[in-house]
Amino acid sequence: MPAYEGASSWAKTELDKAAGYGLITDRIKNNMSGKVTREEFAEIAVKLYEKYTGKVAEPGKMSFADTTNPEILKAANLGLVNGVGNNKYAPNDLVTREQMATILLRALKVINPKEDFSTAGVAKFLDDDKVETWARDGVYYCYKAKIVNGVGKVDGVDRFDPDGNATREMAVIVCTRAYEYYSK
Repeated sequence: MPAYEGASSWAKTELDKAAGYGLITDRIKNNMSGKVTREEFAEIAVKLYEKYTGKVAEPGKMSFADTTNPEILKAANLGLVNGVGNNKYAPNDLVTREQMATILLRALKVINPKEDFSTAGVAKFLDDDKVETWARDGVYYCYKAKIVNGVGKVDGVDRFDPDGNATREMAVIVCTRAYEYYSK
């Protein structure tokens, strides 16, 4: 059985690396080009944490009314994810590109707290005005570190598409890039 199926051709080289690192979860492996949910990204982020640190994350005392998934509880206990209010997590909601970068930055800060996470000197995206204030550090740090990319250039300036939905393959690939960036 292959490590994953349903991937876009552009993603296969990095997904092969991700499979070797163990960053592809069983939940997503059969449809890599599908959109990633909050539940699925929490699971991938926990795998990144555990792979990088060599530690097993603990669920802690966190709880949500709409999920008992231990991987979500681990991600919440680590401070990687938050609920959406009213003691809910919304596990089936889709993850936007800016949310993905924000969760990834939180993971990187837990994994490697002594790193310089500044975004000084990073060129702004053409659609910078659409990046939410709470997402700016994640978006621009991950872009500076070449963990996330823009979605195309207009007159030589990258666009980010912060509200665009992230896919499973994007989620796994950014976690793979983060793992490799910090494993240098």
